Amino acid sequence: MATLAGQRAQFTWALNQYNLTEDPELRTRFARRMAEILNAAPKYGFTREQVSQGKSYPAEVEHHMSDPHLGSEEGISEQSAESFIKNAVDTSDVVRLGEGSGAVYAYGYACAPDRLKIGSTETDVVERIAAQVSTSTPDRPSLKLEIRTDHCRLLERAIHAVLEVRGRRVDGGGAEWFRTSRDEIIEIFEFINGAESRPT
Repeated sequence: MATLAGQRAQFTWALNQYNLTEDPELRTRFARRMAEILNAAPKYGFTREQVSQGKSYPAEVEHHMSDPHLGSEEGISEQSAESFIKNAVDTSDVVRLGEGSGAVYAYGYACAPDRLKIGSTETDVVERIAAQVSTSTPDRPSLKLEIRTDHCRLLERAIHAVLEVRGRRVDGGGAEWFRTSRDEIIEIFEFINGAESRPT
């Protein structure tokens, strides 16, 4: 029987594969696979939104969802997809803080150790990062910080604002990339959160 976690992992895997290729035929294949997974969600007792977790996906997927011949695209098993997602992001050096239903996270790349992307999600952090990997990704992303909170969007905006005031935004890197460190983000979080104790 299909599980929600497994369906999410399969969807994220297909989205990741779509983002990693520039081959039009492969992109169509992975778009069709995403459409199949979303179409099957109600059959397993899930909504499409639960499976996609609010991730944006190519408009091409919506087009394929109405295809009467959909259903023949090869995918991978739920277990293989979960394993792929788990290994797509290096979590060996992550610091985890806080509690809550959402998270603010910071990840970066070994080739640019002074730059971190700071984002937020109401879903699984590793799946969120894996879905962002594309052909332009320099190497395997490394999750540095995960702060659990019930106010992830507010906390993310507050951290972004402090870093912007400090002149740390990376020009041309997108709205969420900053020249910063995990320690600086923790210091900002502690200031915002009333100086919670640091992890050991």
